Amino acid sequence: MREELLDKEVLAMYDVRGIQSYIFKTNKAKEIIGASVLVANIITDGLEKYKKELDTAEQSHYMTDWQNDDPTAFLKDLSIEMQVMFIGGGNAYVLFRHGAVCQKVNRFLAKHVLDETYSLNLAVAVIEKTESYNKDYNHINDEMRRIKAYMPLAQPVGAMPFMAVDSITGYPITYMENNKYYCTESKLKRQAFPKDEREKVFDDMVTGKGDNSLLAVCHIDGNSMGKRIKKIMGGEGKKHKVIEYYGEAILTMRSLSKEIADTFRHTFDKMTEYMERLSPEVKKTQHKLYREIIVAGDDITFVCNPKLAIPAVRYFLGNIGNDSEYSACGGIAFFNSHFPFSDAYQAAEECCGSAKKRAKQKENHGVDDEIGNFFDYQMCSNIRAANLSAYRDRQYCSDAGSFMARPYYVPAKNDRYGLNQKNQRYSISRFDEWKGQILSMPRSKAKQLRDVITMGKNAMDEYVSFLESRGYGSYRANIDQYPVWYDVLEVMDLVMEGGNENEDNDQAFK
Repeated sequence: MREELLDKEVLAMYDVRGIQSYIFKTNKAKEIIGASVLVANIITDGLEKYKKELDTAEQSHYMTDWQNDDPTAFLKDLSIEMQVMFIGGGNAYVLFRHGAVCQKVNRFLAKHVLDETYSLNLAVAVIEKTESYNKDYNHINDEMRRIKAYMPLAQPVGAMPFMAVDSITGYPITYMENNKYYCTESKLKRQAFPKDEREKVFDDMVTGKGDNSLLAVCHIDGNSMGKRIKKIMGGEGKKHKVIEYYGEAILTMRSLSKEIADTFRHTFDKMTEYMERLSPEVKKTQHKLYREIIVAGDDITFVCNPKLAIPAVRYFLGNIGNDSEYSACGGIAFFNSHFPFSDAYQAAEECCGSAKKRAKQKENHGVDDEIGNFFDYQMCSNIRAANLSAYRDRQYCSDAGSFMARPYYVPAKNDRYGLNQKNQRYSISRFDEWKGQILSMPRSKAKQLRDVITMGKNAMDEYVSFLESRGYGSYRANIDQYPVWYDVLEVMDLVMEGGNENEDNDQAFK
């Protein structure tokens, strides 16, 4: 920290880097779930731990319960040394009376993150507090972007040549459990695994062994959250004025952060209830066919049985805007349980990015430039699928062009911005329409159609003529729809034929 800030009031911003890759570094369920537990509240836990190490008399001057304390305490009471303003988007914003105290907290937090996780990095931005919240908020976010751009990702010291190493992380072996050897990072993750949960939680999800041991990792991310916050706090649009005063700003940002977290959590919980209702159609088991990994604000990741993935994501996207103006995009990666989780998650994240890219195209915007709910998915049969764009350029193109129609738009039940009509050409209803026809076709013919689409225009045209001669005339009449056919054919073994269409007015199945 710069020396001139040590005696001044400062605003600090904290962000833990590399959380997703840390969680999905391994394929072991115990370590993935344990890692998600470790990082869930790591910043607030660290601040609370720092506070508890102070003298009892001092502790009252450090305020960490941002959801329940007085939002203006720091502004009114000069004895308050530290107050957490709010936590949103994975970042913590904290006010300090003196930069010197902030410096001590920064050092403590950095060590806390290392002690708890072994390899995660803490990024910290600190600026001098002024009387203008709007100016400070923009300044500290710019400072954090600058720090992240130049901050190297530090890693623990690697193994010496004579040391045994972990085959996944490359870190030295330091721990043994049940005659198996682990590095310190794996040890910490395993120790954080909930005691009341089965270690074989992912094995319980798969439909069967061998070719049927498929899983799906799903990633959902809210749309335009930064823009929404800027509009409310920065006065953009007709409804809002610029918020300069810290007291009003803290109150507004806390309310907004809670609203985002509550809305996405409520929709996620409703989605899991929906998955529970569908689960008996997938597999008769007493175990859950899904597992939450991260639900932090508008950032959601979960693992589930592959047959539940598309219905679940569609349910979430179709319901997120029921009682609010929020929207989101989703990505799904289908993969064999032995496929690297880190690559599968990366594919899911890139699918979500692909969905957002289509949602953000100007011609797909609704009223007030609002964007809609899209999702994309990918079968990860090859490790190169993690580099999604390049992989699709190679694998999903023939002389007829791209044979992939996704990402798809999920219609909003409460269509405030006219997005349903605007995105009709991308609607998931196209997928549903062809799903019904393809699933009613003999499996051998469906597989043959899937294969010939990849061969090019002539092969496809020849096979469509064959189908027409066998009574499947709709394919000839709609041959321009072949990218949608391929989307359905690629996941035809993972599409459920049933489902209650009228339940909650959901259209996840037809």
